[in-house]
Amino acid sequence: MILQTLNIRNNCEGAFHNGKLVFGEISSIFEEYDIAWKYSQFMDDTKYKFLFLLIKKDDISEFSENPEKYKFLSNRLRAQAAAATAAKINLEEECIFDLLPNFQVQAFFEEREIILSNINKNFKKGLDYDILHKTHVLSENISQNIVNWTSGCKNRIKYNIFGSATGRLTNTRDSVPILTMKKEERSNLLPQNDLYLDLDLNGAEIRTLLALSGEEQPQADIHEWNLTNCARNLTTRKEVKERFFAWLYNPDSEDHMLERIYDKGIYNKYYDDGFITTPFGRRIEVEERKALSYLIQSTTSDIVIENAYKIMKLLDGKKSFIAFTMHDSIVLDFSKEEYSLVREIKDRFEYNKLGRFLSTLRIGNNFGNMKEIKI
Repeated sequence: MILQTLNIRNNCEGAFHNGKLVFGEISSIFEEYDIAWKYSQFMDDTKYKFLFLLIKKDDISEFSENPEKYKFLSNRLRAQAAAATAAKINLEEECIFDLLPNFQVQAFFEEREIILSNINKNFKKGLDYDILHKTHVLSENISQNIVNWTSGCKNRIKYNIFGSATGRLTNTRDSVPILTMKKEERSNLLPQNDLYLDLDLNGAEIRTLLALSGEEQPQADIHEWNLTNCARNLTTRKEVKERFFAWLYNPDSEDHMLERIYDKGIYNKYYDDGFITTPFGRRIEVEERKALSYLIQSTTSDIVIENAYKIMKLLDGKKSFIAFTMHDSIVLDFSKEEYSLVREIKDRFEYNKLGRFLSTLRIGNNFGNMKEIKI
């Protein structure tokens, strides 16, 4: 059996169970399933396989034995939801399924169950399933949190986990655009708890290349380390940083000092027949000139995501929670009374399957006013 939950919004609690719609407390139902379409905050995700991650898209109509019927049922529900919105019904406060005729909802989920059974029968977990699972659960948990603004507005941060070729997260259209937000706007974001706590990997992509090259990670600022070990005629951290990235992402660029330690040809170990397969099992089609870039960006992103997932598990049942992830960093909405956890949180963020990547830690009363601290 495949579990279909109804909580498409935070206020809808229910499931399609044994051919019937069940509303209200449904936690006991979850124990009877180990397959679901998507993650729900009420689940122990470690017990479930999520079919969404097998087909990597929301539209399941092509897997229907009667696509026109499914599209009709789906469009009818969307039309009802649009009518509710036009009538100024706040679907953040009302459950959409309470507003729809029961027979329409029943017919939709009956047809959907047939389609999901077909997907489960015909698709298997790929090598990338584990990291996709963690990414999905993390992003769904983040989307349940309310973001406070100085203006009093309340919004959510939502991610499209299949929005980029490398697997880096993108924001959905109805999300707070945290990944593209201008620095001057960040001070408008306020935590629900006492402060924001930001963990940011030091030179994340450089450290990824260093690890893939088989070199040990320096336990110091990576740009300062490069300045000492790989630079000639350069005197500042900024100069060596600019030189490194100009060399790294230009396939035609050569730099004998950097190449004594870093191996740009390492991508060949992961590249075959037009595809990069990353250490996290992602298989990405890419032309050879961009293969190194895709390998590094995808691997770095997954390091951050996997460790954010670990921290999310650590904070389960606590006041503090992950507010969002942003490029090579994660930001926690943090309660001061849980300060004793900071050391363990930092360790979980820094240690990964490629080694230990150092990070910086910052705190602030809003996201635009963050100051580095040492622990």
